[in-house]
Amino acid sequence: MPKILIIFGSKSDEFVYNNIVGVLKQHENLHYEMRICSAHRTPDELVKILDSTDAKVIIAGAGLAAHLPGVVASKTIFPIIGVPVSGNYQGLDALLSIMQMPPGIPVMSVGVDKADVAARMAASMLEEYNGITLIGDKGSSQVQKALKILDSFGMGYEFSDIPAAGSINVKFIDLGEQAQDSGNMIIYVPLLEKEDDRAEAAINILRNSANGLWVGLNRGDNAALAAIQIMAVKKYELREKLRQFRKKGAEKVISHDKEVRK
Repeated sequence: MPKILIIFGSKSDEFVYNNIVGVLKQHENLHYEMRICSAHRTPDELVKILDSTDAKVIIAGAGLAAHLPGVVASKTIFPIIGVPVSGNYQGLDALLSIMQMPPGIPVMSVGVDKADVAARMAASMLEEYNGITLIGDKGSSQVQKALKILDSFGMGYEFSDIPAAGSINVKFIDLGEQAQDSGNMIIYVPLLEKEDDRAEAAINILRNSANGLWVGLNRGDNAALAAIQIMAVKKYELREKLRQFRKKGAEKVISHDKEVRK
């Protein structure tokens, strides 16, 4: 039976996670598990939860530093939806923390407190998709990052000007453009050029991320990986490829550590 794990860092976040549960309850054949666990206060318990769960999609939410979604993502090959919870900076701190993951460890963030979007996207991830659609400039470096990942996994893809139904869409979007609710699975890659104002970009992300799923600035590679993770919910053959990809990333870090210790 399809299952979603919902994990939040504090009971004070219940105004968000209760809404997630409310949406998921509307799906008769969907099971979910709700947990409270802190990446900082109960890290050992977090490992136990992740080691024991059979969930194929995880919703992780937190405010402030919002490390929980990223820590969860580092310990699974399945898709992670991050939910930033509003706080001192209207949730901007949590939103950026969740979005701005390093290459190779994607988290797909929804907008601040967007429980309904998180629940709908999580339920949709349990469906089977017929491919990956890219919406963006083929020649851009950000799109090329995505293509490199997709090619390395042997994934087919198509380009389009509009989101495709039944496909996982990766859309490269200018920060001045607001994401629309199209009813499709869309992973947004916000684009930032060298000459763009960084502070203004952060505010625009806060304003324009009400719909869809978001990865970090210019992170076409993480968007492609996230799309593959969603495909892996149904396609078992992708799971071992994801494990091997993650293993290579770890080996690179270990190698660098050995270099500096000499």
